[in-house]
Amino acid sequence: MTPAEYSALAHPRLSHPARSLYTLQLRRLVQENQLARLNYPELGRSLAVVDPGDPSGFCFQVNARQLTELFDELMEAGLLQVEAQADSEHYHQCPFLLPLLTQKVRSPLPERPFQMHLQWRPDEELPALARLCGVIDASYNEEDLGEFIAYWLGRPEVFDSQHQWMLKFIRALKTRRYVRRQPMEAKGYQQVTSAPADSGPSKRAQQMIEEAKRLAQVQTEEQAPDND
Repeated sequence: MTPAEYSALAHPRLSHPARSLYTLQLRRLVQENQLARLNYPELGRSLAVVDPGDPSGFCFQVNARQLTELFDELMEAGLLQVEAQADSEHYHQCPFLLPLLTQKVRSPLPERPFQMHLQWRPDEELPALARLCGVIDASYNEEDLGEFIAYWLGRPEVFDSQHQWMLKFIRALKTRRYVRRQPMEAKGYQQVTSAPADSGPSKRAQQMIEEAKRLAQVQTEEQAPDND
């Protein structure tokens, strides 16, 4: 269920039968790619509750008028769109859409952490999140993604939310790009990363050290006793 659906279904003005009709029937019809039309007899039977002790066989049933009212509730909540006929008082056999079924927004509920898996992919919020982390270009290739997944597959004890996994992925992209930007120099037929500059004493400092050693040697020779 998308966060948009969850938010709409949680509205206190929506009745329990309307919620059940949406989640157990209308949503299932669309997800199973069945004919998206409002069939009153079929939907009425789906809401009926059987009671063998009742003479009618049911302890709860809805008629056509009540079904129409439930559809009106769902349309008012933004969960349902019906291509209604202008001259009809009901929606029987009318095509319908569930507009919130594909609407992606962040859920008000905390995300559940999970292990890394082979099918993991960053979601559509990656570019915006990357910019917040200082990465303007959030593009990546299969090698970047494969290396990241392979690394964390070897650490099954780590559980993170989708947001946290994306932060890790962005940090991995930054690291790979930093390594790629290092200057390269040719050696024979190979290219290797340039070695860092020598951090030892400068030439002037080396000259001063040699001069101090020479003076110390002269002073030692002058102070030595004459054996002659």
